[in-house]
Amino acid sequence: MLLLTSLSFLVMVLFCLAMEKHRKQVFVQTMPKVAILLFRPLAWLALIFAAYLSVALFGWSIGPALLFGALTMATLLLILLLTYRAKIVPQLAIASLLIVGVLSR
Repeated sequence: MLLLTSLSFLVMVLFCLAMEKHRKQVFVQTMPKVAILLFRPLAWLALIFAAYLSVALFGWSIGPALLFGALTMATLLLILLLTYRAKIVPQLAIASLLIVGVLSR
């Protein structure tokens, strides 16, 4: 479940960074146009992977419900971070995936 929540947080961060308003809130410097254009497709790919992973780990009976629960928790965390500490959002997304990777071994 921690892996699913961490992946959902990454998905929401990528969707967030695809929007100019939030990107300016998170990053001080401007980003290359190629990176900006890649955020949304990468977010969709990560979302599809999260859905697949949820169904593969928990089955069709409970997997989609857990996915939406993880997406809801990730979105709430992202909203709170964007409100109070927007600058740490990308670092936290990467760190959460690394921590889950280390803990899953």
